[in-house]
Amino acid sequence: MPVTLMKNQGTKITSKKPGVLLKILLVLVIIGFLGVAALGLMNIHVYNSSSPDVYSLESFTSSSVSSDAHYDAVIVLGCAVWEGGVASPMLADRLRTAAAVFKTGCADYVLVTGDSENPEDYDETGCMKEFLINEGISESDILCDPLGLSTYDSMLRAVTLFNVKSAVVVTTGFHCERSVYDARNFGIESVGVEAINSGYVIRQYNYYREFIARGKDFVFMLIKPGY
Repeated sequence: MPVTLMKNQGTKITSKKPGVLLKILLVLVIIGFLGVAALGLMNIHVYNSSSPDVYSLESFTSSSVSSDAHYDAVIVLGCAVWEGGVASPMLADRLRTAAAVFKTGCADYVLVTGDSENPEDYDETGCMKEFLINEGISESDILCDPLGLSTYDSMLRAVTLFNVKSAVVVTTGFHCERSVYDARNFGIESVGVEAINSGYVIRQYNYYREFIARGKDFVFMLIKPGY
């Protein structure tokens, strides 16, 4: 009789395990769903608050935005530099666009910002400066921020170190709204210009990364670390 009771008790304990695991799984699914939904709402806010003032290069140069307003800087955000210090196609198109924007006379100088923390090994801003000079921009009109390690850092440093109060922000299309959003939240009066695309394919990874980064910067702008 005691042996039977122990078996029954053991059977009851085992039978509860699938139910507990199912509840845990359900809670995790709900948390995941709520997290994605929250990220989605943050993305909508970031995008909608900036998109009306993001232009293509053609629409910017042909509109009163470039002729009627004057800005402190054209801010170009860095991205990959290939081996040998060669600008990746995405970076090259950002720089060509920035050069075209600057040549409209809408700003006082170009601020290139990117990762040149260890320039002997990897130098985004050095590459960017050289590229712009080859595009006909005077070296004296180019300022470099070697520690623009993120969009948030770039805009924070533009304000605190370079005293930028107004800017035309040039970057790749998927990145434009967040860049303008960050700039404005640091008090920079800004518009965005989407870089031209000379034919490279933007990977799906970039959009996934941007989806998360918009949520991150939304939260960062609430607490503004380092500001």
